[in-house]
Amino acid sequence: MLFNIVSLLALAGIAAALPAEEDCPRTRCFDAVNKCGVKYGGCYDICTQEQPHPPPCPEEPSPSPTSITSVPTPSSTSDCTSTGTACVDYLKDCGSPPTAVLTYGGCFPACGPTPTFTPPPCPEPTVTDTA
Repeated sequence: MLFNIVSLLALAGIAAALPAEEDCPRTRCFDAVNKCGVKYGGCYDICTQEQPHPPPCPEEPSPSPTSITSVPTPSSTSDCTSTGTACVDYLKDCGSPPTAVLTYGGCFPACGPTPTFTPPPCPEPTVTDTA
């Protein structure tokens, strides 16, 4: 009788040490960046699907629209009667081919001098392991 109990306990210990079977479906989500700095990711069922591959790098840069709000140019500041503001928006493409578009600019008094807006620096691309 003691032998049977010890045998059952040993068998239970071996069964507990074995890896558990994975329940399916199982969803895994990930975020990654390809070699060109383009972000991608998603979710997939690890029981039936492979992890999605990174998207290809763009071959040609796409034209980037630049939007500039016209700035009033009075003949002299003393002639200006506007009490409003003027705003400018600029776009800066980063990377070759472009992988990021940064916006910058600002608003200023319509009758004041037009300030110079300095473009921000482009971000450094980061690479992450997906393993």
